[in-house]
Amino acid sequence: MRLLLILLSISLLTACGASNPTTNFSVATQFQANRSAYDLGFNAIKKNYYTVPTIAQAEYNRCVDFALREMQVGEQCTWEVPGNSIGVVKLVQIDATGCHYMFNTMMYRGKQKHFQETACYNSSAKRWKFN
Repeated sequence: MRLLLILLSISLLTACGASNPTTNFSVATQFQANRSAYDLGFNAIKKNYYTVPTIAQAEYNRCVDFALREMQVGEQCTWEVPGNSIGVVKLVQIDATGCHYMFNTMMYRGKQKHFQETACYNSSAKRWKFN
């Protein structure tokens, strides 16, 4: 029971510590089906172990911000925390409404993650909304 409480606490702290709620910074794959408390705990620890460090998350966010402000379709921004993690943000499309479509790659602890992100500018709120 004590182990279960510790694992749940770690899981909650991990969820609350995310710097960008729209981006999952974990490169972990192949989680176990959540059939028991052990599976939940194992998956939480694995996700936490393969979550890109905060400094790398900041580099990724800097690259995305640069892509939204400065890049043209087809250009890419590379970010790196030497000896730790690396990634690429490529702007692949800007549609008629101004939404930006980006293909992203993150590499950390020997694992690689590919994902797409869409950002649309909300002029009334004067900020980007990520879908």
